[in-house]
Amino acid sequence: MKITIKTYKNGGSVEMYTTVDRQSVDYKKILAICKEFAKQGKDVVILPKVHIKDPLYKEIYKDLIGTVYERKCPDFMVNGRFYEYESFTTNNPKKAFLNMISRGRQQSNRLVIEESGYSHFEAKRYLKNTTVGQPPDGKYPITEVWIFDRNRTLIRLF
Repeated sequence: MKITIKTYKNGGSVEMYTTVDRQSVDYKKILAICKEFAKQGKDVVILPKVHIKDPLYKEIYKDLIGTVYERKCPDFMVNGRFYEYESFTTNNPKKAFLNMISRGRQQSNRLVIEESGYSHFEAKRYLKNTTVGQPPDGKYPITEVWIFDRNRTLIRLF
């Protein structure tokens, strides 16, 4: 079951499954990110973590079944597309960026990462070089990357 968190005059909205863990470490940031997408007029749904054998998995994540993302639970959907949010813990901006990309791409091909201080120019160059054609691991292509910056706004990198 879903509940509506926020609606905007432009038609954008944020909904959430009632089983979402509101105590999780990233919940507040994920909610803020979802509100930013909704302010752009998009329909956003915050998703719960669900075991693959739970019937709810087949309901929520049915589009992932049969893909490399089967068994995964991305954090939210924007206009019907799955997105994963990643944060970091290191003080090294480049390492933080690379870790977030590496972890996130295993959950979804659309990512929102926390601002790490790594140059946007270098980040774009890395993404272009590793996503054109086959990605390095051959399995997890990236189609979209956003940065959630310190001002709590979204910047599209790729």
